[in-house]
Amino acid sequence: MVEKWGHFEGALTNGNGRHCYGFVGLEDRRMVPLLRPGSVVLVDTSVRHMEDDCWTCEHDRPMYFVDVRTGYRCGWFHQSGSQLVMQPHTLSRCLQESWKMPEQAEIVGRVVGVVTRLNEPWQFRFAESQGEHGGSSKRAL
Repeated sequence: MVEKWGHFEGALTNGNGRHCYGFVGLEDRRMVPLLRPGSVVLVDTSVRHMEDDCWTCEHDRPMYFVDVRTGYRCGWFHQSGSQLVMQPHTLSRCLQESWKMPEQAEIVGRVVGVVTRLNEPWQFRFAESQGEHGGSSKRAL
């Protein structure tokens, strides 16, 4: 995907081993309109614990990249006991999901950057993918 875009800024090629990048699936609407399908996220793998109390608006709320054993999820999460709960964006019309930690889910890291295309519409897929939410994938830098 990144190769198709052409020139890419150096932030995602940081070779210090602290970061990896994740790809939001082309059918993954869970965080629309904040994260569009096909976005690339920069993940700080040194932050693997939930910080859910120091935000005041949706743009400040921390997003996490999570390994759910059958794929990956990227978005807002909170922990309730041993349950990890994903809270999709309200406008996405997607339902909450939850997994038992650490058996079913593991926090890969906190999302610290996003690269997305703005000139390709994602709305046309909404009606076709009501039951299909896709997933995300991860790559090491």
